[in-house]
Amino acid sequence: MKLKEELEYLQYRLAEIDLFTRPSSRPSSAFTELLLVKLQDIKIKIYQERGHALPHVHIDYGKKYHIASFAIKPAARIEGSLSKKYDKAIISWITERHEDLLKIWSEMQQGNEPKALIANLSGSA
Repeated sequence: MKLKEELEYLQYRLAEIDLFTRPSSRPSSAFTELLLVKLQDIKIKIYQERGHALPHVHIDYGKKYHIASFAIKPAARIEGSLSKKYDKAIISWITERHEDLLKIWSEMQQGNEPKALIANLSGSA
């Protein structure tokens, strides 16, 4: 494994540890938030949003929160101010992992915390 790949793997593993051990960022919120991936400046999240029929993810980038939302299947931008230059990469990531993301979405909407399913995201693609 090349050094760059090793460091990326380490970053992903550290992010995974943070994901499973961090306290909820919104304890008084009306919905549950599950951080799916955090790698450097990008976060991809799914919320427990009852009444939202379209499975989707929210993107934070840099210091900006909820900068974009993307449908899971078919993968497409729903809304947001994130530069469109990132759309291809995000859509590709979602497309490669859509089955796992849909399972996580379903579990979240049922009120479950599907943390065990998140491990599949790193093994995809």
